[in-house]
Amino acid sequence: MSEKKNNDDVIRELLEEALKVKIEQKKEFNNHEELTISLGPIMSEFLDSFIVIGYDFEGNPITFQGSKKPQQKDALDTLFLKYFQQRTGFKILDGNDLI
Repeated sequence: MSEKKNNDDVIRELLEEALKVKIEQKKEFNNHEELTISLGPIMSEFLDSFIVIGYDFEGNPITFQGSKKPQQKDALDTLFLKYFQQRTGFKILDGNDLI
């Protein structure tokens, strides 16, 4: 458990450091696919599977998912739903719940 927490701390510190860096030269991307092709391998260096959700510098939404196996995709989808539920309080109905 402490090793996982330690890895989480290392990743968190790397992300915090990256966010502190002043962006002096913004890289321009022509389209969503070009951004995905550029950013995907960088994310894959640190994460086995991931979902990126954000905005580019012009305010356009950017989303993409990196996973090698169908099980990883399903796990990411479940994680995203749990995250969404925690952030919003929205309860996902499973068919047994009454509306």
